Amino acid sequence: MGDGSLRLEAKAKVWLEVSGEPVLGEGGYQLLRAVEETGSIMGACKRLNISYRKALNYVRKIEARLGRRVLMTKRGGRGGGEAKLTEDGKTLLRAFELVKGAVREALERASVQLPALSS
Repeated sequence: MGDGSLRLEAKAKVWLEVSGEPVLGEGGYQLLRAVEETGSIMGACKRLNISYRKALNYVRKIEARLGRRVLMTKRGGRGGGEAKLTEDGKTLLRAFELVKGAVREALERASVQLPALSS
């Protein structure tokens, strides 16, 4: 806007909780999605540029809060390990995507109605 006014934008962060405890936010979503796409925790770590320890701790925290496994892992040998999402892990990703999409659509609808701040 070249007239000196400022356009407001609506933003929000999305996360999922169980019994008031956070389970999955954007970082965890990206991690689980990367594991699903690469087939391993190490592959996800390389893609996201995070340490293996950080990724493993995040997955353990998710699983502890859910009381369910979100990843099935097989220890690596010569070719490396592998990891796959469990059905609960896939459901968690779908739930996050559903909520994030709904929030994004609501924010887009609201943003076009926001007034600009005049100069």
